[in-house]
Amino acid sequence: MQQADQPLAVLPGDNLTVALYTMRLIIERGLKARELFLDCGLDTRLLLLHHMQISHAELIAAPTHQLSEGDAAALTELAIRRGAGVPVARLVGEAEFWSLPFHLSDDTLVPRPDSELIVEAALSRIGGEATRILDVGTGTGCLPLAILSERPRSAALGVDISQGALAVAERNAHRLDVADRFSTCLSDVYDGVPKTGVFDVILSNPPYIVSNVIDDLDTEVRDHDPRVALDGGTDGLDIYRPLVAEAAPFLAPGGYLIVEIGYDQSSSVRALMLEAGFEPELLHDLAGHPRVLIGHKSEPN
Repeated sequence: MQQADQPLAVLPGDNLTVALYTMRLIIERGLKARELFLDCGLDTRLLLLHHMQISHAELIAAPTHQLSEGDAAALTELAIRRGAGVPVARLVGEAEFWSLPFHLSDDTLVPRPDSELIVEAALSRIGGEATRILDVGTGTGCLPLAILSERPRSAALGVDISQGALAVAERNAHRLDVADRFSTCLSDVYDGVPKTGVFDVILSNPPYIVSNVIDDLDTEVRDHDPRVALDGGTDGLDIYRPLVAEAAPFLAPGGYLIVEIGYDQSSSVRALMLEAGFEPELLHDLAGHPRVLIGHKSEPN
């Protein structure tokens, strides 16, 4: 039994039910100290299942399984780190997107459900055709890989300024069994894209947070997502300018440029698209916020 003056911890010999209870207390106390009041039940269960490498059904079937010293220490550490604000996805090293699992690293953002609207927009416009896709700032590769999982005749190139991110994207392509249709290259927007490459769809979820507000973001984003994948410059549009203005040579006639935007950027990015000769269409997310702009290229180069 733990003494009142001892730090709360999962102990060797505790069963899984007791471990879940203790971990939840550790997480709740840590978050409360940061003035975060969250329901930690799901987080606790995900961390325990991940570390123990068991399913939820196995947890239910063996709640009295007793923990070794190593497992008890590891579960305590996971709970402490979650209580300190580290996202669950960072702790387990992966996140779900489009109902698919994606590996993460310090070089990548955690894929977010709102970005699935890009995938929906692309799928609805390419139909079942054999489509060539370019993803600028691919990160985990979640956008093009989700599309390839649905369109077996399509192929994609993912580009990023981070070699580490490209390695993660390649790993995810192998994990999802689409590596034969997915390639990568190091590129700052289009700088490294082969000049002979012409694509039917260009996707991007670029950095779009204004530099001086990054420090005000939620701690899970500010302290754990790579800043280079967040920082859009003084007005949040640093990447959109070349992304939109220089897209034409890489986009086939009738092709689409599909980008995620910040909630207050629809007018600015729409203006960039109109100036570049695109016909823009705005999509809203489930919360009603502007989320995706689609530029349609109707005229030949």
